[in-house]
Amino acid sequence: MNKLSKNHLKELHKLKQKKYRQQTGKIIIEGKRLLKQLLENDQKPLEIIVNGNVDFSLPDDIPIWQAEQWQIDKLTESKNAQNIAAVFSPTTLPLPQNYEFILYLDNIKDPGNLGTIIRTAAAAGLDAVVLSENSCEIFNPKVVRASLGMVFQIPTLSKNWQWLTEQTAQIITTSSHNANDVFSFQPQKPLILVIGSEAFGVNSNIDKLADAKVKIPMSNKIESLNAAAAAAVTIFTLKNRIGK
Repeated sequence: MNKLSKNHLKELHKLKQKKYRQQTGKIIIEGKRLLKQLLENDQKPLEIIVNGNVDFSLPDDIPIWQAEQWQIDKLTESKNAQNIAAVFSPTTLPLPQNYEFILYLDNIKDPGNLGTIIRTAAAAGLDAVVLSENSCEIFNPKVVRASLGMVFQIPTLSKNWQWLTEQTAQIITTSSHNANDVFSFQPQKPLILVIGSEAFGVNSNIDKLADAKVKIPMSNKIESLNAAAAAAVTIFTLKNRIGK
């Protein structure tokens, strides 16, 4: 195991910037739990940076660099970074031609929300997640961390809203006005559920394409949930009712 050099640290540090991630096709992930999850799902890193030892097996056919903790801290986003990070070159899984349920996210910019929604979509068994072009970067390290690596496991792509006009699936948008109660609504398959940001809702162009609108009935004068919470309720409800 070789020591991490100053020059290599400098190159890896550039990956904290979006433009370098896009130029190189590489990202840095951090933490034992996430790395272990990715390894168990047959995702192979390009290299690993570690301080000390870890309590699980690491691949023996890739570079593993021994680093000081301050060097790992410099590469990671968390305030309390763990003692391991890894470099991956993520690939986007293809969108399935025949799908039952796809989630389309419009203008979701918060990486924590986006990662949580992707994790929810994977847990519910959705076929893919599609993001509008003005949403957060798919492989932002915070998205990967919040999704617990599920962004590697479910097809997650970026498409502009016009892509929806090419689909024959039922398009359902979320709305707080003039919408069906999601708990009694009967969806059909194939289905595309569109969720917009809490602040701005769904793009008006997309809203015009909707075959139906749904809402989550709420009490105590609460007008809205954040996008991740609304997505979880709506996804699992429609998934349970689809085709019944």
